Parts: sequence; structure tokens; C-alpha cells
Amino acid sequence: MVVEKYLKLRSELGIALGSLITLAQQIGGPNDVLGNLRTLAANLNQPFLFVVVGEVKAGKSSMLNALFGRDFCKVDVLPATDRIYVFKYGDNEYDAQLSEHVTARYRPIDFLKDFNIVDTPGTNTIVANHQEITVNFVPIADLIVFVFSVTNPWAASAWDFLRLIGHQWKKNIVFVVQQADLRDPHEVAIVAKHLDQTVLQILGASCPIFAVSAKKAFLAKTSPEADREKLWTESNFGPLEEWITKTVSHSEERGGKLRSVAQTAQVVAGGLWARLQGSLDILRSDQEKLATIRRAFDTRKEQTQRQVGGFIREIEQAYDACRERGEKVLEERLTFGQTLKMIFSTGRWEKDFQDHVETEVKREVQTKIEHALTLLESDLRAIWQDLQEKVNFEFGAETKKQVRAVVPGFLTQRQEVLQRLQLTLVEQMSDEKIKEQLRSLFGETARWLRVPTSVVAAGGIATVIAALTHTALLDVTGTVAGVAALTGTIYAVWRRKKILRQYRDQMNEKREELARAVETQLRHAIDAFYHEVALTFAPLETFCEAEAKRHLPLKEQIEALDQEIGGIKSQLS
Repeated sequence: MVVEKYLKLRSELGIALGSLITLAQQIGGPNDVLGNLRTLAANLNQPFLFVVVGEVKAGKSSMLNALFGRDFCKVDVLPATDRIYVFKYGDNEYDAQLSEHVTARYRPIDFLKDFNIVDTPGTNTIVANHQEITVNFVPIADLIVFVFSVTNPWAASAWDFLRLIGHQWKKNIVFVVQQADLRDPHEVAIVAKHLDQTVLQILGASCPIFAVSAKKAFLAKTSPEADREKLWTESNFGPLEEWITKTVSHSEERGGKLRSVAQTAQVVAGGLWARLQGSLDILRSDQEKLATIRRAFDTRKEQTQRQVGGFIREIEQAYDACRERGEKVLEERLTFGQTLKMIFSTGRWEKDFQDHVETEVKREVQTKIEHALTLLESDLRAIWQDLQEKVNFEFGAETKKQVRAVVPGFLTQRQEVLQRLQLTLVEQMSDEKIKEQLRSLFGETARWLRVPTSVVAAGGIATVIAALTHTALLDVTGTVAGVAALTGTIYAVWRRKKILRQYRDQMNEKREELARAVETQLRHAIDAFYHEVALTFAPLETFCEAEAKRHLPLKEQIEALDQEIGGIKSQLS
């Protein structure tokens, strides 16, 4: 069919425009951009307008039927009157009178979606009532076809009408000599030459002239049983269709329009791409800044974790000091005189010793733990302050600069997320918030640490009691009891070194248990604190990730569309 390639390119461009409109809506493009795209898409599908003129019975309807391969323009339907018929597409078949001399015929024929056909009465009638044609159709026509019958090509009225439009409207005009199969080729050549001379005389320039047989062309396109290739060759319709396709498709009205639409679409696509790229640039910058803060944050966490080692060493040193003092007390208790005194004394020396050691361990270890928590509190406060300063430094200036081409609404959303982050940091800096966090993160640890001190103290006492009960005194009376007591005392003093060594070993073992327990609790509390701090940045990180996932496919789609439109434009050039 005529202009098939043009229609294909136009369809592809229309689909690309539709996709571009959808993308512009998803991106939140400005209303004027969306309006321009919709206008381009609407104008893009404006049908071709072919105006066909010629004498009655010149073969106009046959030529149109052959041109479009469809018997839509019945010869016997059109009366020889002064009416002009405009064929247009309609879902239902009906006629509508547009004016006194113009009737629109709507037909559910697909090619009429792309072509509007103006079929005129005889040129003698047109000359008498030329106003409708020259005013309403010729100015916007893509092609004006003058049809002459080879049997009567000398009608003066056709030339009169050509004079009416030829100089005023510089349109694509083609002359068709119909029913060429009814005459000898030599006669057809004479007719064509006569037409060419007449056109040159009237217009001052030659126009293309084609001698065709519309009947054979129509059969070649529609008859399933005919020798289509032979009929098509004999009809000489191919050169006419090729000329119409080339001339109309590449005209400024059509080819230029498509190129202009493609160019405009590329400009719009470039603007949308720049918006997306601007947003992606900001997102990438934000992610790099967050990564910088995260690295500093991880370094700070490592520093805090290293402090735990120092805290544990201090606790171990305090514990060892308590052990040494308890050992001295135990040495004094295990002298011969003190042992003998304890035997005959009614007091509970082991209870006093246990209370003494337990009090010492609790006081010293608890002091060190409280000191560690105080340092961690200071560190916590410093971390929040440092984070707030980094956020203000990295993002403060950027939130006020909105000079980059970005997707509408993106900066507003980003600003809101940043403001929430900064507000969270400010809230976390308050004394009450820090105390609350300390109670939450370290309170349980501090309470739990009271248990190991008692356990360790009890463990130390258990060592002494266990050692002494090796020589447990029988509950007897009299001389035997005294002798036994004296013997037990001498034995206890003799075993003094072993008792002290066992005490020291047991206390060291309990110290290691206490150190592991304290270190586990402190590291757990520190991990919990840094996890909570990291969650402060989660909304911004999530926002950046989500926006990047949303923007990148859109950007790729626009790039693909831009290439597709560029390919269409190059084919139109």
C-alpha cells in the first residue's frame, strides 16, 4: 500500500511518544511537558488528505479503489451532482452532511484511519462551485490527483480548475491518465505528451504524469485467482504508488513533521533524562557521604571496643588487689596462735573473712564497672555530637541548594528524610535521652555484674572452708577433744602453704570467669548501642536505595527510547 513505510515509522514514533508520556508521568514531569507530548501524539496521527479531481466518468473512483486495494468508492453510488464526498474512518457506516455541497462518509475501513479521501464531482461542477474545494480542502491537502480518461483527455474544465489552484497553492500535484489499457501505447504516449505541454503552459513547470489501468491494478491486489504479478505489471500502477509514497512521505508537511516530532521528542527525552540523572547524582553523592560517615562510625566502634580491654584489665587489677588483701588476712588467720585461738573461740571467723573479702571485691570491682560506664557515657555523648556535626557538614549545605535538574518532588522527599535524621540526632543529644539509653543498654549489665562478685567471693571462701574441712574437728569433749584440736591446729598450720595456694588458684579462676562475664556484657551493650545508632541512618539509606532502584530503570528506558526515536529520525532523513 502507498506510504506503507512512512505509516510504519509514524506508528513506531507514536508508540515511542506514548511510552515517553508514560515515563514523564512516572517521573512527575512538568504539566507543560506532558501537554506538549500529548499534542505531538495527537497531531502525529492526523490522516493524509488526498483530493481527487477530474471529469465525470474519468475513472476517479476506480483509481482510488486500486490505490487502496479496497472497493470502497462505488462508481454507481456517486451521482453526477455537485456534491463533494469526504471518506473518513468510523466505527459504524453512516453519512453526515457537513455543508450544502459536502457530505462526510464514515466507513469502518482500516486504511481510512490513515487517509481521508476527497472525491469530487466533475471538474465542470467544481469550477462553478470551487469555493468549497479551494477553501476547505486544497490548502490542507497532502496530494491533489488530476484524473483524465485516456478516451477523453481534452476537457477544458480540468485546466480551468488547475488555473484556480496552481499558482496559489504549491501542492504536490500528480496527473493520472486512467484506462490506459483501452488505447494503444503510442496513443497513450501522445495523450501524456499533450498533458505535459498543457501543464507546463499553465503552471510554468512540469508535473509527473502516469498512465495506468486501475482495473488491472485492483484485480492484481484483490483477485485470488488472477495472475497478480502479470496484471500488476500491465497496470503500470507501481510507479504511481512509488511516486506518491516518496513524494508525500518526504514532503515538509509529512516527512518534515515527523522529523520535527522526533526531534522534539528527543529534546523532551533529554530533559527527562537530565532530571533523572540529577536525582541519581544526588543519590550517589548521598550514598558516598553516608559511606564516609559509616566508615568513621565503624572506626569509632572499634575504638570503643578496644576500651573494653582496658576496662577488663582495671577490673582484674582491682580483683587481684582484693585477692592479695584476702590472702594476707588468710595468712594471719592461719598462724599457730590464731588457729589455736579460733579453735577455742565461739566466733565464726570464716563468716567474718567471707564478709571482708566479699565487701572488698564488691567495692573495688563495682567502682571499676561504674567508672567504665561513666567513660562509655562520655563516649556515647561524643559520638552523637560527632554524628550531628558530620551530618550538618555533609548534608547541611546541600539541602539548601536546589539548583540541579531533578525529578519534581524528589528534593522535597529528600529534605524531609534529612530533617528527620537531624531531628533524631538532636533528640538523642538530650541528657534525658542519653540517661535513658544508658539505663536501657548498660543498666541490665550493671545489675547482672553484681552477681559474679558475690559468686567469686563465695568461691574464695569455699576454697578456705574446703581446705580446712580436710582436717575437720570431731564434735567431742574432754581431753580427747583438746588433743584432737591441738593436733588439727598443728596439721592446719603445716598445710598453710597448700591452703593459700588453693585459695589463690580458686580466686584466679573466678577472676577469669568474672572478666569473661563482664567483657561479654560490655561488648553486648556496646554492640546494642551502635546498632541503635546505625538505625538512625536507616531511613536515609533506605530512601537512597529505593530511589536509586526507582530511577535507574526509568533512566535506562529513556535512553532506550531516545535511541529508538533517533533511529526513526535517521530513517526519515
